[in-house]
Amino acid sequence: MSVKAINKNPNTAPSSVPLGWSLVGCLPPGKTLVKTDITLPTVKIGRLSSSDLCLKSQRVSGAHAELLFIGETLFIRDLKSTNGTFLNRKRVTQPMPVSSGDHIELADMEFRVQYTAPVPKRDENTYAEFKKTVKDLVTIDADWILSQFNDLISQRRVTPYYQAILDFRQEAVVGYEALARSEMAGLENPGKMFHTAELVNQEVDLSILCRERAIEFAHSLGLRAPIFVNTHQHEDMDRDVLPSLRRSLRRFPEVSVVVEFHEKTIQSVSSMLENKEKLKEIGVKVAYDDFGAGQSRLLELMKAPPDYLKFDRCLIQDVHQATPYQHRMLKSLIETAHEVGIVTLAEGIEVQEEAAFCREIGFDLAQGFFFGYPKPNPTHDAEESFFEFA
Repeated sequence: MSVKAINKNPNTAPSSVPLGWSLVGCLPPGKTLVKTDITLPTVKIGRLSSSDLCLKSQRVSGAHAELLFIGETLFIRDLKSTNGTFLNRKRVTQPMPVSSGDHIELADMEFRVQYTAPVPKRDENTYAEFKKTVKDLVTIDADWILSQFNDLISQRRVTPYYQAILDFRQEAVVGYEALARSEMAGLENPGKMFHTAELVNQEVDLSILCRERAIEFAHSLGLRAPIFVNTHQHEDMDRDVLPSLRRSLRRFPEVSVVVEFHEKTIQSVSSMLENKEKLKEIGVKVAYDDFGAGQSRLLELMKAPPDYLKFDRCLIQDVHQATPYQHRMLKSLIETAHEVGIVTLAEGIEVQEEAAFCREIGFDLAQGFFFGYPKPNPTHDAEESFFEFA
């Protein structure tokens, strides 16, 4: 579904209308992001084709709600809709003022109010009127994915799951990668969380939250092995990564942390060397993640060698069935990393044959479903099955 607004000439909007206000909607079924600028003093919202904001949904009433300016203040008013109008999850029973960042829910449609630079372009196409409004108050709450995400961030409702990292030589669990999960509908896994975060430009906020929760839970669980936590490509080291780590480690200094950077996000050797020193000062080690997934730059990266190099699943899958040339190439990469003191880790091991070959070829560490799935409260039972492949 999508939404269209009617405004035949947005450049001639009355001067009394404060410019810069817009609605950003994430609409079912495809959760498509649509931005609509508010350039009229009163915006009628509903399913009728004559609405200023026409929504194609049988759960939306023909005349559902309206936005109106009173002076410089934007208000939302319900028009006796079947399924209700909600502002930040509270039902609107009388005109209520709206602020930037608020969430407006109209049946199964939802919008985030933003104060941004106005975009004068308008599409005049509208959707045909539906004949009947379907009453569905019981189920529409799950469609408010932006509101769900707002709750996720504000209430810190991310639950870390930990996947064991095992050592081929020590025959033991020597670390855990922290992976984000949530019980909120539509936001159960990292893919869904970060897709929604991208729609509202909050990828950095989500990444910081996931990292802080991983360290917090590791403390409460008494995990002493290093916790591998991720970063997002939009994060700045000095503005985002370092401050969040300092906050967490001041609270939980006994937690050992390894920060993962995707090798494609490393812009320059000099900046990475500088970042490594800053992380070292607070006792944090560095891992390059997903090595081999793209155009890997091993020789360049060795000028700023990480503590750990995580080989991507694409290099590990069916590795026991690869050609002798591929085996030699992989072994050469491992040996090159070892020459500069890097610990090598094989990601995504799923079967016994992959595990046996990775140990034989010289990998130091292993991670994957073969050794255990991510858990909210990890145990060392992964060690018990560690040598089933031996």
